[in-house]
This record gives sequence, C-alpha cells and structure tokens, in this order.
Amino acid sequence: MKNLARTIMWTALAFGTQAVVAGSMMCGGTVIQDGEPQPVTMEQVLAACGEPTTRDFGQWVYAQPGELAKTLRFDDDGNLQSISVQFEGD
Repeated sequence: MKNLARTIMWTALAFGTQAVVAGSMMCGGTVIQDGEPQPVTMEQVLAACGEPTTRDFGQWVYAQPGELAKTLRFDDDGNLQSISVQFEGD
C-alpha cells in the first residue's frame, strides 16, 4: 500500500494532475482506493473529497472540464466498491 501511494504521489507530481491509476484517486493529500481490506465509506470520501459533481443511486462522479472524471460506486452499505476514470472534454 505504501508503495502504491508513493507511486501515485510521484506520478501526480510528475504530470501536475491527479494520478491515473485504476481503482484510486487523490483528494487533496488523501489517496482514496477501492479494494481495501477495511472498506472506504461514503462518509470518508465526502470528508476527503467534498461534494461530488453528481450523486445517483450509489454512484458518485467527481468531474471538472478538461480533467479526468472519477466515478465511484458504493454498495448498499455505503462502502466503496470501485473507482473508474475517463477524460471529460471541455
């Protein structure tokens, strides 16, 4: 986990944007990652990342024009299941 976090940090610094690693995203100084032994909750994501751009039935999207849109999917208990990314055009 520490190696992955370090890799994400250096990649983000190298490109000057959020790192593009499937299953993870950066929010400020916090790495949000799916597949953790102790699941990440909606409350933890909200505290680290703030309000999503959209919320819809267990799916949150964080998107800004010209950046990567991050789609987070949560289970019925509010635990993070997956993170996917796609480019949001202008």
